[in-house]
Amino acid sequence: MTFSHSYTNYTIQAWDISDITPSSKKLFPDDTSGEHKPAGMTFTIDGDAAPKTVVVKDNDKYFNDGDTSQDLKNSVNLDGQDYDSSDGRITPEYSYIVRPAGSTNPADNITVYVFEMDGNDVAGIVSDAPLVPGTTYTVLSRDDSHPEVPYADLAKYDVSPDGIVEGTSGNDLINAGYTGDPDGDRIDNNDAILPGEGPNDDIVKAGAGNDTVYAGLGDDEVYGESGDDKLYGEAGNDYLDGGTGNDKLYGGDGDDVLIGGDGCDTLEGGAGNDLLDGGNHDDHLYGGDGDDVLIGGGGKNYLSGGNGDDTFIGGAGADTFNGGTGQDNIDYSASNAGVNVNLATGAMSGGDAANDKIEGGIDGVIGSEFNDTLIGFDHEGTHPSDTYTNEFWGNGGDDTILGGGGNDFIDGGADDDHLDGGAGEDTIYGGTGNDTIIGGAGADMLYGGDDRDTFTFGAGEGIGDVIDGGAGGDDHDVLDLRGSVTEGGSLSIHYTGDDSNGNGKDGYVNYFDADGNFTGKLQFTEIEEVVPCFTPGTAVATPRGERLVEELKVGDKIITRDNGIQEIRWLGHKTLDYGQLSRATHMKPVLIRQGSLGNGLPERDMLVSPNHRMLVANDRTALYFDEHEVLVSAKHLVNNKGVQNVDALGVTYIHFMFDQHEVVLANGTWTESFQPGNYTLAGIGNAQRGEIFDLFPELRTPEGLGDYTAARRTLKRHEAALLAR
Repeated sequence: MTFSHSYTNYTIQAWDISDITPSSKKLFPDDTSGEHKPAGMTFTIDGDAAPKTVVVKDNDKYFNDGDTSQDLKNSVNLDGQDYDSSDGRITPEYSYIVRPAGSTNPADNITVYVFEMDGNDVAGIVSDAPLVPGTTYTVLSRDDSHPEVPYADLAKYDVSPDGIVEGTSGNDLINAGYTGDPDGDRIDNNDAILPGEGPNDDIVKAGAGNDTVYAGLGDDEVYGESGDDKLYGEAGNDYLDGGTGNDKLYGGDGDDVLIGGDGCDTLEGGAGNDLLDGGNHDDHLYGGDGDDVLIGGGGKNYLSGGNGDDTFIGGAGADTFNGGTGQDNIDYSASNAGVNVNLATGAMSGGDAANDKIEGGIDGVIGSEFNDTLIGFDHEGTHPSDTYTNEFWGNGGDDTILGGGGNDFIDGGADDDHLDGGAGEDTIYGGTGNDTIIGGAGADMLYGGDDRDTFTFGAGEGIGDVIDGGAGGDDHDVLDLRGSVTEGGSLSIHYTGDDSNGNGKDGYVNYFDADGNFTGKLQFTEIEEVVPCFTPGTAVATPRGERLVEELKVGDKIITRDNGIQEIRWLGHKTLDYGQLSRATHMKPVLIRQGSLGNGLPERDMLVSPNHRMLVANDRTALYFDEHEVLVSAKHLVNNKGVQNVDALGVTYIHFMFDQHEVVLANGTWTESFQPGNYTLAGIGNAQRGEIFDLFPELRTPEGLGDYTAARRTLKRHEAALLAR
């Protein structure tokens, strides 16, 4: 029959042989029997010395000579040498009877046991009663029997805990029942030894070996150190550091910090707002409940956020992200190159995003300092239970960010960005740089930030928007309303005052449908230029196709209705700023909508001066004026369907003139060239008027002006009213 004995760790307190001064070197020889005639010899323990903790694993209750089952379990320095569990057996080799020098009382007798490590040199002594540093002891005799003493009978010293629970070099289970710390520190011992620590705030250094640590209550610090460790923070806001090896860290309740360190680690944050850092190699990170930050570090990592609004920093390497529920974002701000992320398709490339993969639940991206392309999904999250929408931060670089559907948040950051919110009620910040901002459908909040920003819209997309161009940097913000009106509808621009730095305007835009019904309002502040709803320039027909009026020059050939191809003899322009238009309201431009003149004409919206005349040809002109074609000033067409005065921060009127008054084709409809007259010549300025007189000297006289006749009959206001549609 075979009997087996379980092993127990016994903690003894020993004096380092190097801290002892003997009267003779013969007193503590490196042999198994000691000094044969020690009587009268003395030794003194150094006054500043302290006992050292030695942990012995044994299968019985006795510290004795010749026991091969007695092994060292902790790390300790004795006689200048570091020992740990790999150094094997520890045994007492011989013993002396001693008493304090000068004492004659047998009751003061103490048995001292001299022990060696693994059968080698003497390392230290233990005793059956406490020894006092600085006291000289006289040896009375040598004990001739083999040393044997119960562990329970060895002297105990009042060693003060240092606030750190230390493991051994073996595979330790460190929990509330662990007693292997050299200084008597315990888990959750309701002590507060170190400054700033609560009663159950523990510091644990597990040491070598594959350790398991349960930190229990309080805000704990746990260091796995070497080995494949399992660290449980449990309650409180804990800090867990796996160290080297393939570790498993469990934060438990509270806002925990988990550091994997070297090795392929598994980190689980549990409840609370946790920070998980996998460190090197291929790690698995699980945030659990709460708003967590998951950092992959090096290697191919798997990052799963769980519940809550989580942030993922995968780093370099092919990482896989699963956001779970909540507003979850991937942070590529540390990438050394631009990233391309499409949340709608899951496509990822460039910089740290290269070879990354999204399993689901990712709702936003923080871009790099380079040129990023970030694309969102339409309204619903990529996880079935996740209904959050997109959040994007461009950071530096010329970024392109497309929000897609849903109520998105977009911040372009620095440099020249293209930001498009898509459908939904979006909030967009341009940041610094010259940004293009498109709110898309829905009532959006758009902020240009510093520098030169442009706000653009599709049909019906401006309604409900609130726009702040910003006043910082190289400030010139443009509100481009082209295309914002629905088919057949119209808009009106209203300025409410100067902006904050006096170089732009605040105001609002009212929108109307094709029947003139009010459909909504756009509000704006800090805008330096409003581009009304018309094409950039009027396109004039030439033998080589249409050309923008602002590109024409003297000598260019133009198609005329009456006289074929004619050369421009003179070309001029007049620019009016906001102040001039405010004082001379009769000079505000007139917007003529596509199709408002009938038969689909003009083919595109056009902006003209109020006195510019348009060719009108229909049954009413023949009926009322016995003329099939007449000219009507744009100001007399106002209030016809699709024709209106518009406010503008500034406008430039361009005029060109032929040898005679002509009808030309502009934006697909017929309109007049410049016809000099007393009124028109007075309005163009001395220099341009002088140019015309040099070209046409006869125009200096009333007779000459009279001979430069209009190409068609021009209707007066009351006559034009008969043509109202």
